[in-house]
Amino acid sequence: MLARLAAVLTCDSALAQGQVGAQQAAPAVAAEGRHIAPGLTNLADVPVWKRITLGAYNSVNPLRHALDAARVRVGESADEILGRPAFHFNPEKSDVDLVVVSVAELGFHNGAPLADIHRRAGELGLKLCPVEVAPLLRLAYTNQPRGEFLNVAMRPIATYAGELVALSIANAGTGPLLIGGDGRPELVMNRMAKFVFVRPARIASPNLR
Repeated sequence: MLARLAAVLTCDSALAQGQVGAQQAAPAVAAEGRHIAPGLTNLADVPVWKRITLGAYNSVNPLRHALDAARVRVGESADEILGRPAFHFNPEKSDVDLVVVSVAELGFHNGAPLADIHRRAGELGLKLCPVEVAPLLRLAYTNQPRGEFLNVAMRPIATYAGELVALSIANAGTGPLLIGGDGRPELVMNRMAKFVFVRPARIASPNLR
């Protein structure tokens, strides 16, 4: 088991694909039971799932120490982009409200590319997460159900090799995971895949066509 987990963590995207595939047979229920009705047209009344505080860390080393102290297993590509210049730390503390929605709940019942998922969420008034959200959410979400996999909607960060990576948090039954996966805009996600977005404090009713 330990050897298998080590192999998985050296290839974050392999775990990501496995978890997304597993979601095909799982019910589309948002974390902590906050299910959002299919066919979303307005998020004005959607309750906040979690609130986290940005700015808790000002550099990568304290963040890595916190993840290690919490016994979070960090995948190779995830660990790499934590230290990339594009991974920005909020200079001041501020709260952000998060919601969880599935690809199907955004209206894509046959799956959709990441670019379309992000676009549709923006039409509904949601925002991409600051990159800092993923590790902070990993630290805060200590009771993540076994088998749950959440993609953090964010602008991908390039590795040294130029591969675009987005972060996800998961519980594969071996403890909390922070992993990196394919962040290319054209990557097609399964309809059951779940995404974490920022819900602004005030969301006006979208003018959808």
